[in-house]
Amino acid sequence: DRVVPGHSFKFAATLQAAHAGENPVLIRIDTDAGHGAGKPLAKVIEEDADWMSFTMWNLGIRQLQNTESRKP
Repeated sequence: DRVVPGHSFKFAATLQAAHAGENPVLIRIDTDAGHGAGKPLAKVIEEDADWMSFTMWNLGIRQLQNTESRKP
């Protein structure tokens, strides 16, 4: 990696130390990711799958409906 994520680790540690809630403070460090331009499609799909699954889990969505069974 071109940039060591030290500041991100320090920021996450500060948040974790100040956090009083039950849920954890999480940090996601991705290697070889860049800033978007020229990012491999596989990396884009991986990132999208991560944030979508994280969001759905926190909204209480545990299983998606099978759309195939609803076709006439």
